Amino acid sequence: MIAKRTKIIRLPKDKCDVGYITRLMALTNLAYRGHEVWVPDLPKEIQHHLYGSFKNFKGSLVFGTKPKKWLALTWVPLKTLRIYQDDSKKGDPNAPIVLDFKSGVIRLRKVCRNEPRYVVTIPMPKWVIDRIKEGGDIKFARIGLKDDEPYLALTAEREVEPYQPSGYILAVDVNAWNNGVAYGIINPNNRIAEYSPLRPNLRLIDTR
Repeated sequence: MIAKRTKIIRLPKDKCDVGYITRLMALTNLAYRGHEVWVPDLPKEIQHHLYGSFKNFKGSLVFGTKPKKWLALTWVPLKTLRIYQDDSKKGDPNAPIVLDFKSGVIRLRKVCRNEPRYVVTIPMPKWVIDRIKEGGDIKFARIGLKDDEPYLALTAEREVEPYQPSGYILAVDVNAWNNGVAYGIINPNNRIAEYSPLRPNLRLIDTR
């Protein structure tokens, strides 16, 4: 069973072009609907990445909610490259998002501004390091706008043991006023494992 958790990180607005991110989000809306629109003045690497992501990962939790209307601002799905302390790597070498655990930074390549080789570097959040220590991995990311501010969303996933019901049942009986409330725990063999009544002190009520 795969468990997923997502955290959003605010990006420096002075280093991220809101207009450029808005255009990428519009292309993402079209990609959701199965359209490929190639814009001459946008980096081809980013557009190839966008449509490749949808072909490979459509339906993943990373994409969030499908846009309900045309040209809605839809967060852009991004692959990640992870570089670990021992110099080992996971992910796409050309991914726009690089999580460099050795240097303790995250690098965003070509997704914050429409300039060749433009990179924005931000500190690695402790949340990301904690998820990795738990045995998780961050394969996917998204970039988008919230209240006209740029954000990066990281989705961590890891395998967990599926929940196994114990078979025990908690039964609560709200009975007549004199009898009060009773609860019982019933085991998988339909026998009462624990029982306890809770009766009101009627004398306190009657004397008031």
